[in-house]
Amino acid sequence: MTAATSDTETVPLIDVAIIGAGFGGLGAAIRLQQEGRPDFLVFERGDAVGGTWHVNTYPGAQCDIPSALYSFSFAPNPDWTRLYPLQPEIEGYLNDCTDKFEIRDRIRFGHEVLDASWNETEARWLVTTSGGTWSARVLIGALGPFSEPARPNIEGLESFSGTVFHSAEWDHEFSAKDRRIAVIGTGASAVQFVPRIAPEAAHLTVFQRTPTWILPHPDRPISESGRRVQRKYPLTQRALRRVFDLFQEALVPGLINHRSLLAPLAALGRAHLRRQIKDPVLREKLTPQYAFGCKRPTFSNKFYPALARDNVSVETTAITEVRPEGVVTADGQTHEVDTIVLGTGFTIAKHSGFRRIRGRGGKSLS
Repeated sequence: MTAATSDTETVPLIDVAIIGAGFGGLGAAIRLQQEGRPDFLVFERGDAVGGTWHVNTYPGAQCDIPSALYSFSFAPNPDWTRLYPLQPEIEGYLNDCTDKFEIRDRIRFGHEVLDASWNETEARWLVTTSGGTWSARVLIGALGPFSEPARPNIEGLESFSGTVFHSAEWDHEFSAKDRRIAVIGTGASAVQFVPRIAPEAAHLTVFQRTPTWILPHPDRPISESGRRVQRKYPLTQRALRRVFDLFQEALVPGLINHRSLLAPLAALGRAHLRRQIKDPVLREKLTPQYAFGCKRPTFSNKFYPALARDNVSVETTAITEVRPEGVVTADGQTHEVDTIVLGTGFTIAKHSGFRRIRGRGGKSLS
């Protein structure tokens, strides 16, 4: 079935168009399938499902939400091998769900959405992709907040003579062995990959703008006997999910109105820092000067020990420029390196996808 969009062009009609094949897009597609509404397509610019869990393959990539909670409520997985899953297991879970609920044939891989515009006259969305154009009654934007790496605007970065890559575009041909590495950023990704590359590097300099609140990591392997219990008694997994859900929800009042409720977590973070970092100068650099919860906290038992290594230094002086031989800070020092790894997060508020979705009057989401 087609609908005319001009005197010379017709496009296929579908009921629902979904942008993105990560957790959000797959979840929407599966629910539509379950409700007997199979007239939908998922447009995915990549070559596989998984979204951020397909593209973020840096060493140590791991979810900081428990596996029992970081999964679809309608598709519990009793076979998680860890309390907090690693990237390959999450990507595998999403592929399993895609096949189990039979939606893979409704996904159009390699179809980047270039424009999605609302047609007021026809009361439909005209969705233009790199692989064709469709007309949809409903548009679901599951773009994902972690789908566009943010590259810092540092003067001279393009002039650097060595290797440069973002953690979300990890170069798996790269070896840290005997390299002099600069890591820019200390967010959640850097907290995970720095401990993996520090032992091999000749020297690693971590450039930190703002320290991160880091708590002890409660991650543990889930034994085969534990997985067997969850397979045999599904209620145990649902109960575990509920417990984790209630804990997450209990944080909301502290994050919004009552900061004092988060004081125990801040105290735990400070104690964790004192226990793992004995050098008072380094500890001062790593102590957050803002309230717990103002920025995303994370878990790690390995990040602080990695920063305390003899071959690792933490630089808190602002970066002014990058030269072919290294990174220059505001004190005039040139830190000579042969590799720069950007752990600078993602473009969220200014995501390009927000400019491509335009509603009434041509007004975009951005």
